[in-house]
Amino acid sequence: MTKWVDYSSKYGLGYLLSDLSAGVFFNDSTKVVSEANGNNFFYYERKAVASNEKQDVMTQYSLTNFPKELQKKVTLLQHFKSYLE
Repeated sequence: MTKWVDYSSKYGLGYLLSDLSAGVFFNDSTKVVSEANGNNFFYYERKAVASNEKQDVMTQYSLTNFPKELQKKVTLLQHFKSYLE
C-alpha cells in the first residue's frame, strides 16, 4: 500500500510507502526520506559536481540531531507521515 498527498502548490509531494517509510519531494528539488522505524532520515540536495553537472548528495541525520535550517522540512515530513498513516 502506498499513499501520497500533493501539496506542490505550496511545499511539494509527500508519500508513505508500504514499509511505513515516508518522504517529501520539495519544490526546491530537495528530498527528505525517513527510515521505516522513524529514527533517522536522509536529506538529498542537488549540488554542482562540475561546471556543467549536478547530482544529488545524500546526508543522513537523526530526527533528534539535525541542522537547524532543516527544521521546517523535518516538520513537514513528520506532518505528511502522520497525515498519511
